[in-house]
Amino acid sequence: MRGRATAGVDRGFARRVHRAAALALAALLGLACERKAPAPPTAPPVVLPPLVEAVYPPARSTGIYFLTPVWVQFAVALDTTTASDRSVFIKADTRRLPITLSWDQATRRLAITPLGGLALRQTYTVELASTLRLVDGRALGQTYAWQFTTNSLFRPQSPLPMDGRRDQSAFVALRWGGLTGSPGGPVAYEIHAGPDSAQVADPADPPLAVVATGTFVPRTRWRQDGPNYWAVRALNAATGERLAGPVWRFETFPSTTPVDSIAASVLDWDWVDPNFATRQRCNEDTLTLGVNFSTSIRWAPGSPDSTVKLAGVAIEMTPRYPTIPAATGASVWYASNVWAPCEQLITGPPFTDEIDGKLADDVILRSDRIRFSSDALTAHVEATRRLGGYYGYIFRADHRMPFYGPGAGSPAVRAVMWLYLYRPPTPLARESRGR
Repeated sequence: MRGRATAGVDRGFARRVHRAAALALAALLGLACERKAPAPPTAPPVVLPPLVEAVYPPARSTGIYFLTPVWVQFAVALDTTTASDRSVFIKADTRRLPITLSWDQATRRLAITPLGGLALRQTYTVELASTLRLVDGRALGQTYAWQFTTNSLFRPQSPLPMDGRRDQSAFVALRWGGLTGSPGGPVAYEIHAGPDSAQVADPADPPLAVVATGTFVPRTRWRQDGPNYWAVRALNAATGERLAGPVWRFETFPSTTPVDSIAASVLDWDWVDPNFATRQRCNEDTLTLGVNFSTSIRWAPGSPDSTVKLAGVAIEMTPRYPTIPAATGASVWYASNVWAPCEQLITGPPFTDEIDGKLADDVILRSDRIRFSSDALTAHVEATRRLGGYYGYIFRADHRMPFYGPGAGSPAVRAVMWLYLYRPPTPLARESRGR
């Protein structure tokens, strides 16, 4: 009996020893893991000289907006006769910047302003000489310097249409300033728009579009039954920084506004047959579309009256031969470059954006007339009229389609671009709408 009891005690003791050893091994392994992945060192605290209460931007700060003020706050009022560009410096790398100094007695702050401003993505060193003295006679007694790094983006600003404008085209293109260039890095611009200003300002609001320039040409019309709010957020792909501009607004003409129509003046037209690629068929009475054809028309859709706004655009064409009735299969694309008249090639110029360049497909009005019309086409013409920089139109088709050219016959026959224009409201009508 005693032997069995002793054996049981020995087995229990062995289990406890085994458990203790396992725990000890786990602890050792944990310590080993901790030794393999030590915590990152923390930066030493910033120590200011005894006579300096604060500096701004803070020492070692990053992403500081480039228009931020730079100042140092003293414990006692500064003897300003000791402050000059020989005792206070701002340096970019090792280069000293020209500065102006201004003293604010109420806050005991010395503002340090670089004459040329601060640049993006630049580390600056601010240095105070030991000779700076306070009005109580004490000197700084030591040279003190701190560094900060500026942000990587300009803030979007200067909107077109201007904030609060009314009576805009429902296809108005958006433009803004504050564009970031080198050395800011690769920048994209998110367009946020909608009927709710709070939603447009919300960082979680999904963008309507993302562009690489300071212009956005919409593909669909803006709302016409209330204000359109919009904002631009700049995004730096290299730094990950985002910077939002303010929320702006504009209002378009109501959809019930009376509309006039005029034919746009034509500049030139040309087509090149892939079977006779060296021959320019420039400004002839026939304009032919087809597979691998190079076919273009340039109109002058501008207007000297800046109060006239675009309500719609339609391009119409008539088949050249009565035996070939109107058919679908044609499309119109915008040209993405300028080219000399009567000097186009099968492979370009003119060129287009093969992903987003198509503006409209043709529809049959009747057996002897086709039409191209869409919100995207109208918006593109609106941007051309108001902003410039858009170069003309390329026509394509999935089979050979000959038409009368823009110079052949009457407007009922020739290829024509119709502009539908809002009439400017009278002052009395504006006042009535504002009530």
